[in-house]
Amino acid sequence: MSGKENQQADSRPADQAADRSESTRAESQPLSDLVPLAQGQPPAIDPALLSACIHCGICLPACPTYLATGRETESPRGRIYLMNLWQQGDQELSPRLAEHLESCLGCFGCQTACPSGVQYEKILNQARPQLAEIRPPGLRRLMRFAFAQILPDYRRLQMLGKLLRVWQSAGGEKLFSALPWLGKTGATLIGSLRSWQSFLPPVPEHVPLPRQSWLTGKKRGQVQLFSGCVMDILYNQVNHACLRLLTAQRNIVQVPDQTCCGALAFHAGETDIACELAKRNIELFQSQSGQIVATAAGCGAMLKSYGELLEKDAVWSQRAREFAARVVDLTEILSQGQFSQRPRPLAIKVAYHAACHLIHAQRIREAPAELLSRLEGISIIPLVEGEHCCGSAGIFNLTHTELSLKVLERKMEKIKESGADTVVTTNPGCMLQLEAGARAAGLKLRVLHLAEILDQAYCQPQADSD
Repeated sequence: MSGKENQQADSRPADQAADRSESTRAESQPLSDLVPLAQGQPPAIDPALLSACIHCGICLPACPTYLATGRETESPRGRIYLMNLWQQGDQELSPRLAEHLESCLGCFGCQTACPSGVQYEKILNQARPQLAEIRPPGLRRLMRFAFAQILPDYRRLQMLGKLLRVWQSAGGEKLFSALPWLGKTGATLIGSLRSWQSFLPPVPEHVPLPRQSWLTGKKRGQVQLFSGCVMDILYNQVNHACLRLLTAQRNIVQVPDQTCCGALAFHAGETDIACELAKRNIELFQSQSGQIVATAAGCGAMLKSYGELLEKDAVWSQRAREFAARVVDLTEILSQGQFSQRPRPLAIKVAYHAACHLIHAQRIREAPAELLSRLEGISIIPLVEGEHCCGSAGIFNLTHTELSLKVLERKMEKIKESGADTVVTTNPGCMLQLEAGARAAGLKLRVLHLAEILDQAYCQPQADSD
């Protein structure tokens, strides 16, 4: 980036977690007032969706939980069979049945592989609210509190980030490791915390994003950055890299007030919370123009689904469709633009792990590959099963830790076999999962968001030429 093109920024930084949390409280129904779906309702799965499955089994090699367990009940075909029994009244929604269904990662690799066009995503989304009903009451209350009161509140999120940094700097992780007896019983809270902390990356100090950024000279257009909640706390540096890349392509980048996209609540079956978060974001972005750029694949997939989420809401359906039509993934907009300078050569061996919510949910395959192919000096290493889930899947690694680690183990074996020294992906959940896998396997492996490697190539100072 030349010295003549100094990045300009609004003097009001978007550190105003206060601004965000205040403006995300208002217009719609308070999340604390929401009431979960009543128990005892009949299954609401469309029989036509279930009958589309011809039980051919082509989905099996694409299902990470089937590959990890070898059990038909942990496969898409098996789960559809169980849901058929439930739908027809031949099987009650028992905790055992629910566990088979909830052991699904929701990666939708099966949907991509299916020759019959089975819409497994819709099937699972219709089942999830009923699955939420029979969770242990204490666990469900805790999850709903996190979805409604923690993730949408940037003040609380930033405070949580600070506490985690203190814990890490004080050696809290080593404390757990030094006391192996704490984890003897995986069912205990302490044992679970010991397992969960293995997924936690080094938490960076939070640096607020500027409200508005641009470069001098001709402008390409105006975009809105959706920074996400998990991404902005655990991988704040990625959002800054995304901002630099967008401005380097001559975009005016605005960071409006926003709240959690609602993906984690929606995937947990807490649809009422997801709907309210969707309405808040629609309201918050309504006064802005231009594309809404998601830096996390999971967020982008959820934001693009708002039209479907609110399609039966007469007041919100049209606004939701208009909002969803504005959403693009970072890779989509960057692949359509150009940088004003050649990339700085990077002597690294890169394997690309396709985030499920980019490759399967959003069906974005070419854009990341094209962006990587433009770089100089790198060796792009094919990754076997590169489109298979890593096992993170939102909070799956917290709710199904053992199965998540089995899925991760297979992924890390493929990465090790590739010989890559850097793995690139586009979702914070994948990043923390792969980093945990690299630490556990003792691999000298860098895990980067695609924006970070592009930022190194295009936005960092060029080396002096001879």
